[in-house]
Amino acid sequence: MASKMPAAIDSKSKEVTISIAERLDYTSPLECEFCNAKVSFVNGFTREVGDNIVFVNPYFRLKTGNAHGPECRYNIKGQVKIIARESDENFLAQTESGKFELRLLAVKKAIKELQNLAREKRKRGPYNQKENEDKEYVKSGKKLGSYINSAVKVLRVRSLCEEDKDIENLLELVFDGTRLPWKDFYYEDKDFFRCYSNVREATVSVPVAIVGTVKSVKIIDGKNGQFLVINLIGPYKKNEEGILDAVNVSIWSSDVELFNSYKADDMLLAFGIFEAKEISEKEINSSVSSVKKFRNHDLRLWLVSKSQLCKVNG
Repeated sequence: MASKMPAAIDSKSKEVTISIAERLDYTSPLECEFCNAKVSFVNGFTREVGDNIVFVNPYFRLKTGNAHGPECRYNIKGQVKIIARESDENFLAQTESGKFELRLLAVKKAIKELQNLAREKRKRGPYNQKENEDKEYVKSGKKLGSYINSAVKVLRVRSLCEEDKDIENLLELVFDGTRLPWKDFYYEDKDFFRCYSNVREATVSVPVAIVGTVKSVKIIDGKNGQFLVINLIGPYKKNEEGILDAVNVSIWSSDVELFNSYKADDMLLAFGIFEAKEISEKEINSSVSSVKKFRNHDLRLWLVSKSQLCKVNG
């Protein structure tokens, strides 16, 4: 189990960064910076996501048959152990079997609690605040923040893995006593259609994580003020009947300062309870277009804490 690496060491003990590796200015074989595991360089490449071309950054990876040392910072088990040690045991803990459990029900309860307190706070208005309820709001915010911060640390580790299997044998996802496969919790842009279907069809909402590339950051005028929205680049598919299906993943906030650090082409991770709107359809009446109908699958997340969103490496 290992994560993608930003640098390596060559046979002459010289540090090899991404830019050096791209110039082939090193002497093989390559090793991990922090242990003697053999690694190789993977060039950057592009992927098509809908109409967009997304660049995947280059990285170093373990060679087949190699493993990082137990104390190496790129050892996934070691990283998760550190996160668990610093986390609330009600949320992330090691079991008797030696595996770790991430308990998603705790996150959902904390999100709902904060949403309810925020709703009551808005109803009272700025001049009718109750001190004990404000303290409860701050307390709930801190609890949710600690849960989400731990979850995001774990998700950052996952974002550096090449596949779910690199982490799923070590860390299990549990929601109300039921084990959840990583493929139904962690979604990259190629999985957006499946994510939409799972969220839409779910009888019980479960927090999920989405990783994608920012398409746009916009301010939207609403009835009760302005909102900020981040749209992610999403896939589409067209059938023989000329029906074009697209997934629009968006992250919303009423805090117009929240997304100041985000821009187009950033790779980000969003974590929380997503909502899948009913599919909206639009007829295309054009003699020159092969598309006869457009169907939008709207998947959105309303943030209750800024810690639900962070940048990750592509």
